[in-house]
This record gives sequence, C-alpha cells and structure tokens, in this order.
Amino acid sequence: MEKKILFGTATSRTGGAMLSNILSVHKDILITTDLLHFFRFIYNKYSPIDRFSNQHKLVHEMCLRIKYRRKINLSPKEILSYFKNVNNYNDVINALSNFILSKNENKKIFGELANTEWRNIKNFLSFNNNCKAFQIVRDPRAVLSAYKKLTYQKGFKYLNIIFFWIDALNYSEKYLRQYSKDRYFRIKYEDILNYPEKSVKELCQFADVPIDPNMLNANKWPELLKSEFNYLNFSAYDNKKGYGFIKNRISQWKNHLEEWEVVLVQYLLKDYLKQLDYEPLGCNHDLLSKGLEILESDEDLAKNFQHYKKTQEGTDKPLKDPSKPENWGATDTSKNIRAKFVDTEDYKNYLNEIQQIENKFHD
Repeated sequence: MEKKILFGTATSRTGGAMLSNILSVHKDILITTDLLHFFRFIYNKYSPIDRFSNQHKLVHEMCLRIKYRRKINLSPKEILSYFKNVNNYNDVINALSNFILSKNENKKIFGELANTEWRNIKNFLSFNNNCKAFQIVRDPRAVLSAYKKLTYQKGFKYLNIIFFWIDALNYSEKYLRQYSKDRYFRIKYEDILNYPEKSVKELCQFADVPIDPNMLNANKWPELLKSEFNYLNFSAYDNKKGYGFIKNRISQWKNHLEEWEVVLVQYLLKDYLKQLDYEPLGCNHDLLSKGLEILESDEDLAKNFQHYKKTQEGTDKPLKDPSKPENWGATDTSKNIRAKFVDTEDYKNYLNEIQQIENKFHD
C-alpha cells in the first residue's frame, strides 16, 4: 500500500512557509518548503525515468541544487538506494519521500509546499488516491505588498503578481468543484491567524492525523523545527524569522501599499475580494487611471491585463524563468533580502559542478 504524501502550493508571499511549519511541528508530519521543487525541476524532465543514467542525473543535479540553495549536503548514492524500483514519476516522489523520512525519526507523513505550482495539483493527485493537495490563499493586497518588497523585477513589473493571484484562485475554484475535501483542501492565511484552533483542527482532519497540541504552542516551535529540512521564511518587512500565529501580519500591507495600488487591486479583483470576504479599503478612485496607465505602458503587464479583460484568466508564467540559476535568490539573505545567487561565488561553482554532472551522465 502506498503511503500518504501531501503537496501544497500558493503564490509567493502567501504564508506557505508558515503553514508548512504548523504541519511540521506535528509529531507525524514533515513538510519541506521549496526544497525538492518536484514539478519545477524533476517532473517529466528526466524521461525515460526508468533509465539508469537519467535517474543518476536527476539525483546528482537535485543534490547539487539543494547544496547551493539550502546548504544541505545529501548523498546521491544513499538516495539512489531508494530508486531500485523506480519506473515512473510517482515512484520518484515516493522514493524521495522515503529517503527524507529516513532522515527524520518518527515522522510518518512527508509533504512539500512549492510556490507557484497550483496548475500541477491535478498531476499530483493523479498519481494515486493517497496523494493529498492543499492550497493557501491570502488577501491579494497583502501578497502584492510583500512581493513588491522582495522582487528583483524592475519598475512596475511586480504588479504581475496580481495575475498570478488570479490564476491561483481560478484553479483553486476548479479543484474545489472537482475533488472531495479529503483530497483537496483550501485555507485562508487570515483564517489561520484569526482562528488557529479551528484551522489546526481542519488541517489535521485533512491530513487524517490526531491534533498535536504543539501545533498551537509557538513556544515549542523553535525546538521542533530544528531539522535541516525545515524552512523558516523571513518577513518581507523586517527580514526576521517568525514563529507562531502573528496576527499583525494580516494588515501590514495597509502601511506599505500606495493608494493607487490599492485602488487598482480592488478594481481588478472586486468580485474575488467579495467572494473571499476581504473588505475593500476606502480610497480615492480617481487614482485608478494611474494604475491602469502603468499596466498598459508595460508590454508584459499589458499582455496579461488584456488577456484577463477578455477571458477573466490569469497566468502562471513568470517574467523570468525560476528554474534558471541566474534568476535565483542568494542562499544567505540575512544582510540583504534581495541578494541574488548570480552575484555570489557559489554561482560560478554551481555552473562548474552542473557541467561535470552533465558530462558524466550524458548518453
């Protein structure tokens, strides 16, 4: 019998790492955050996956990426010992989950949260009936505010997160209609912080595990999240790690967005805001023309804006490919939250080592 595996996703700056931490303090659950990035880096990229050279290339490249992105040193040889019966991508994710659970004593359920992968929920759930997917949504004004603080995109291209948010919500609505509650679960960021006991109960019901009191005791979190596979994200506003249910994060965006940005989001997403019970902020609506002019003046934004007006659809296509190392953030962002991988010595070393892997396992 195949074991249970969880997969979660969200747009950037939606609180995914916080949700991963809530689940990971449960005695039976380990949720990694953007570690494997199975759909971005692995799924359908090493076919035929039952070939020896492709499996070795997959594992060596994954270990190299994790070494440079997360400073975690994994043994390709040890991981490959779990690949003895890998014949498809469902087998791959099972093999990887078995390996990670072997490194975390007493944990029985593995899962990963990977940002921007909502369109792959259907692929994940198609693997087998023990696969469960969850998605977290957040007020788009808060998402825009935090993303604006962190993005490398120049000018007003940070506004593209609005169309990501639309796409994520549209797909979420499809999944709510398509799948039962025990296969797909959606939760609001604000509900987690406002109603932690209710949210934890719902999460445990979804994962089919008893409630662990430590999930509600943030004082225990630092001790329980010490595994190198756990990830604590930084706040976009103060670049500090945070534990627990920090309620003031809900409304921080009000102090950081300009009024025209609020007006623009509330105009474009008014139906979504109403549907999700997000209260509109009173604003000067004469500022809408500024936001619309900015969208129309940027080629990328204008394309997505026109597409949305015609179809009510968003996009999941980033302006820069996140699978390419030149677009990665630096591993150490403690001094500069916008530091880039390409500007570090690690970038050159990574390119040299990835080429060595390519040469070694080239057919």
